Amino acid sequence: MNKMLKLSTFLALGLAVVGTSSCGAQADITLWTGFGSSYTTALETLLDNYQAKSGVIVGHASQGGYDNLQSNINNSVATASFPNFANGYPDHFAGYIRSDILLPLDDYIDAYNLEHGGDLIADYYADYMTENQTLLYRADGEPYTMGLPFNKSTEVMAYNRTMLEFVNTIDNTIGTDVPETWAEMETLGAKVLTAMQSSDAFGKVVGADMKVYATPDAATAAGQEVVLDLRSVNYSNFRVFSWDSTANMFITLVRQWGSEYTSINESGQGYVQFYNKTNTNAERTVAMLEYWKDLYQSHIFGFPTDMGGTSDYSSDQFKAGNCMFTICSSGGLSYNIGGYGEVGIASIPYNVTNYAGEGEVARKYVISQGTSLALFDQGTAEQMQQAFDAIVYMTTGEAQGQWAVTTGYYPASKSATESTVYQNFLKAEPSSLDATHRVYQESSILNENTYMNEDAGWVKFVDPGFVGSSSIRTEVGYIMAQVFVGEMTIEQILENTYTTLSSYVPK
Repeated sequence: MNKMLKLSTFLALGLAVVGTSSCGAQADITLWTGFGSSYTTALETLLDNYQAKSGVIVGHASQGGYDNLQSNINNSVATASFPNFANGYPDHFAGYIRSDILLPLDDYIDAYNLEHGGDLIADYYADYMTENQTLLYRADGEPYTMGLPFNKSTEVMAYNRTMLEFVNTIDNTIGTDVPETWAEMETLGAKVLTAMQSSDAFGKVVGADMKVYATPDAATAAGQEVVLDLRSVNYSNFRVFSWDSTANMFITLVRQWGSEYTSINESGQGYVQFYNKTNTNAERTVAMLEYWKDLYQSHIFGFPTDMGGTSDYSSDQFKAGNCMFTICSSGGLSYNIGGYGEVGIASIPYNVTNYAGEGEVARKYVISQGTSLALFDQGTAEQMQQAFDAIVYMTTGEAQGQWAVTTGYYPASKSATESTVYQNFLKAEPSSLDATHRVYQESSILNENTYMNEDAGWVKFVDPGFVGSSSIRTEVGYIMAQVFVGEMTIEQILENTYTTLSSYVPK
């Protein structure tokens, strides 16, 4: 499409949507994101700092969620009113590639390396580059780089330290150590359920002395501060742990049981693999679901709706005391702050398999997510260069370090991890931080010392993106609920899922 036509159309239509920068000035380039209000303020501070540094005004427009972002960009292709750059997930980028609006970054990166020296790609963590370098390939099979990582998170386990301390006063065999494996969680879960019932704590409050009181007034009269308020908690709505995302849950546990989720070939075609009967995938996925159905039926694991919630997320139930552990994104930890009890952070439990011929294997898989920033074929050559420069600024060094400190996301690049602002944050005295940033700090230290520590043996996996991968993700998100509360067998549920996803089943 003619660049001048595209630019004039963009100025007529695109900027009418984007408007001005956060400072009120006319934008030089435009950025669309899927961020909600909780991250928009932090992002616009980042862009204001970039303007002060470069003189380039970036106009930002939140599209009110990632589905809206993807839809609005797709709908803007015909009018060429899409922005200069945007954040998104790999399956979004795959669709933009098919629409011929996404630019490979390799020439820009080569020019950057010549100007600044060094190797820009080497600065980014390899785990986060996988999804950006498996979308489009040259004729010789070498991948193009279609984006650079920006807001990256990994699932962690938040837990109520105070509640764990409380149940240990009832049964000291519970201990205060967080379970590292699912077998340990199963054992602890059964003990916690017994302790909560035997303590008669449901419907009451717990004081700082770890004793149960009928009301807050009773605790106050005894000179005790209320540290747990369980007045709305009962056995029917209490579970030991929950998981925010059923899709992440399925995708992670498939790997932890030694199966495979999806695969992608060199032409970019993706396939489902978790119920592949030509290898061990199907039987291992079934074994995983059987194990988890038992955990669900034993009252140890539950969904937010099992705990009286109306949201798909377990954060509200965690804050209400309806569960002790919850697995969530490190980028969403702030939603778990504000209830009774001190929040701690740990790695998610892992599974230990002992399959014939393989021996005992600790499968430490944890999902990493978040978006990358991509450059569109939009505007003048100068504007595209400005947008690329903004992407590099936002994803590296002090700017990315500050973004991580402010939001709870993990640094996408080594220079961000090594930045002064991030290192000062890691070393800060926890008592000097507010409750939210203390949890962010604990999560960041977990990432550095455990998830990123090669000796710990964790694999922070990122699934390659392809057209249709979001549809597969949506569909597998329904599997757990069907297994736990439905009348069909596990095999029937998986067969039906494969029928629904027949376009992605290997022939």
